[in-house]
Amino acid sequence: MWKILIYAVIFFAGFLFGKKRAFDEEEEEFFWENKNVTLQYENSEAKEVAVAGDFNNWDTNADKMVNLGEGNWSVTLNLKPGRYEYKFVIDGTKWIADPGAKEFIDDGYGGQRTVLIVE
Repeated sequence: MWKILIYAVIFFAGFLFGKKRAFDEEEEEFFWENKNVTLQYENSEAKEVAVAGDFNNWDTNADKMVNLGEGNWSVTLNLKPGRYEYKFVIDGTKWIADPGAKEFIDDGYGGQRTVLIVE
């Protein structure tokens, strides 16, 4: 009986004061650690593409995408687990939702924002 009580106290103390963990296939990591998320976009006519979202205060200069050639653009963001909204900004003026995304939300201006869930 005492062993069960001691294990229960240790478990709950670890839960309340310790680091909560989540299992990852490659390695165990803390659930609040940031995750690398790569966004990709294809536009052969764009001269510059950026990602603006609530994770960077909608700053069009914060997360510029890299042109990989042949109109393929990419950026890797380091984000905490959570829900985010973003748009691609083409050549500094044209704001569009990610055409390859699965989830969208009304942006309040007649368009859509992309919803990104980081787990």
